[in-house]
Amino acid sequence: MISEYLLENYSKVPYTINVPLGALPEEMLKLNGYKRTMGELRPFRPAVDAVIVLPRHLVLVEAKVWNVVNGLAKLPAYKALVPATPELKQYMPREVLMQLVVAWTNQNLAIMARDLDVKVVEFCPDWLREVVDGMHNYWTREYRDLREKKLKMREYFGVE
Repeated sequence: MISEYLLENYSKVPYTINVPLGALPEEMLKLNGYKRTMGELRPFRPAVDAVIVLPRHLVLVEAKVWNVVNGLAKLPAYKALVPATPELKQYMPREVLMQLVVAWTNQNLAIMARDLDVKVVEFCPDWLREVVDGMHNYWTREYRDLREKKLKMREYFGVE
């Protein structure tokens, strides 16, 4: 989803995906050097899905299909780490913007995002629409009734 979104919307500007954020301990840098310290700490650093480099802005992008509130909640924390992130120092000073890319949205997400100064972008290509619609239908009465019927038929025919 994130790769397709970036190609469709930001193909003419630099961007990076899965960007680690946060400081690297000075003592480790002195002892092991930059490259080794980065490698050793990579599993322990938070990562934003993408960073887009615009002339006057860095855009932090988190993309979510499910658990969209988790993505929204991460963005302000990620923004706080940008000034301490060595991989992003070359792009500073720039204003940091936050963007949440979602396959579907609702009014409550819009309210929360506005309060956190996060732009919500709905992006749902056809291949993803089928998955989203299927999951939304999962909770309907019609789906539950159909599922119950399938389970009874399996039991009747002895199918696992």
